Amino acid sequence: MRLLRHCVLYTVVCLLLSPLSSYAQAPGEREISLGTTQRQDTPLELLGLPKPEFGGLRLSAFLVGSFSYNSHIQMVPEFAGGAPALADPRSTNFRFDKFGLGVSKTFASWLSAGAAFEVENHRDRHTHLTSSTATSRLECPVGLACERFGAEEATIETNLDRFHVTAIAPLGNGLALSIGRFDVPFGIERHDEPLLLTATQSEVFRFGRPERMTGLQMSYPFAPWLDVSVWVVNRWENEVTGEGDFNDNNRDKSFGGRIGVTPLQHPGLLNFGIGGFYGPEQDNANSNKRWVIDFDVTWMPLPRLLVTGEVVYGGEDNRDMRERGVPIAALAAVQDMEWWGLYVLVHYDICDWLGLSFRYGYFDDMDGGRTGVDQVLQSWTFVPIIHLSRLIPNLRPTGASYTRTQHPIDWVDVKLEYRLNHSDRPVFSDSEPGVAILQADKTSHQFQLQLVVNF
Repeated sequence: MRLLRHCVLYTVVCLLLSPLSSYAQAPGEREISLGTTQRQDTPLELLGLPKPEFGGLRLSAFLVGSFSYNSHIQMVPEFAGGAPALADPRSTNFRFDKFGLGVSKTFASWLSAGAAFEVENHRDRHTHLTSSTATSRLECPVGLACERFGAEEATIETNLDRFHVTAIAPLGNGLALSIGRFDVPFGIERHDEPLLLTATQSEVFRFGRPERMTGLQMSYPFAPWLDVSVWVVNRWENEVTGEGDFNDNNRDKSFGGRIGVTPLQHPGLLNFGIGGFYGPEQDNANSNKRWVIDFDVTWMPLPRLLVTGEVVYGGEDNRDMRERGVPIAALAAVQDMEWWGLYVLVHYDICDWLGLSFRYGYFDDMDGGRTGVDQVLQSWTFVPIIHLSRLIPNLRPTGASYTRTQHPIDWVDVKLEYRLNHSDRPVFSDSEPGVAILQADKTSHQFQLQLVVNF
């Protein structure tokens, strides 16, 4: 069965890297421009300030703040990354989560460049193994090995977020060549909160696929309804595998691509695509490959209704996993592993200033390589969104939309998210850092009031 799955993977990768892939759409994802027939102003202009453009440089920025509550934190062993700890268990917390600033310039119709950085208040919690010989608060019953949370403190991280230098060669419809750091163009979810219709990302985004990549990307639009992108990059980048480090960690490169089809554009929008990512991702291990196949779809049957989803199936060779203790006990192992998952998100604007998002997430970590636990992880997320800036009369929209949709990104959004997480294993704990975890729950609750402001 694994041989068959690998054959399917190689078929997809070969298709993506075939001669068809020498043509592609502009790298980085272009967001739909939403025009207006009425003279309106931006928030800066309403304050009497000029448009954010200096010497031909276009500036943009965003900030994110939140108020959060966690009933439990997910137990993720350190080799698998960690779980977000926006608040300690059974506690609430105010946070200034993130500030981002970007600059871009168009030199000619065929040459452009841009860069962005962000400052993030970041804290993940992960667990460590505690032996039965430990003393005091670390005490674990004789004959057992237990997990315990580390005492990780929140850190302020400055991250070189994205950059690109893009040239469009005059071949056919325009072959776009770009060097930079990009969002991986799978699905609709992204790392930055202004690009999300929820306050948090799904399990698929966090554990199941790469989020960003650094290297060379080529794109070509065969037609308005067909585009292809391919890339050669350093590594698989996301929060659980060192999102902040985009340097290569071995002597080989990773490859991937996406074929996108848009059979319906106006009225409504329907887009779906299939993509893949393949390469060695372990430190100094060129022979051990990690791969994923991704299918995504976005559909707007009504102007106020958006339906989107993503399915991933992946695997990795010879993953090294340490022993895991109570209550997620498992022996140390080096093995091939596979996983698959999906999410479905529905967003509906009840009125001009109020929307409602619902997302269901499912992640089957068959061998425990991605989350550190052999489990089926699910979540149900409900998010009323107040488009606060739409209450300002005659305010021009930002001119951008969420990836591959016609839904506008607003200047100011207030998101009130409730998220129910469930696993078939006891992986959610409210224990204090440094204390041996003897029992855990299969369910956790999260509440978050998130404020997102674009400039």
